[in-house]
Amino acid sequence: MVKFRVEIEKNACQSFGACVELCPQFFKFSDIDNKSTIEGAKKLVKESKVVTETLELNELKCIREAAEACPFKAIHIINLETKENLI
Repeated sequence: MVKFRVEIEKNACQSFGACVELCPQFFKFSDIDNKSTIEGAKKLVKESKVVTETLELNELKCIREAAEACPFKAIHIINLETKENLI
């Protein structure tokens, strides 16, 4: 069973770039809207716009540090075993 889900709220993201700088193996700037995007994430689209991206994984690696550094609180981490919102 997968342990964590990482989510990024595209509307909350303001392209600050801390996540891209701290964790470039997971976060990149999108060519479409220049906001942060998660490599390999599932995208939830509403009215032709990506509103949320999610990625499930077993190890957070640098993702937790990137989420904590986001000044707009656009990145969330959920522990899927306990259902606890870690960030």
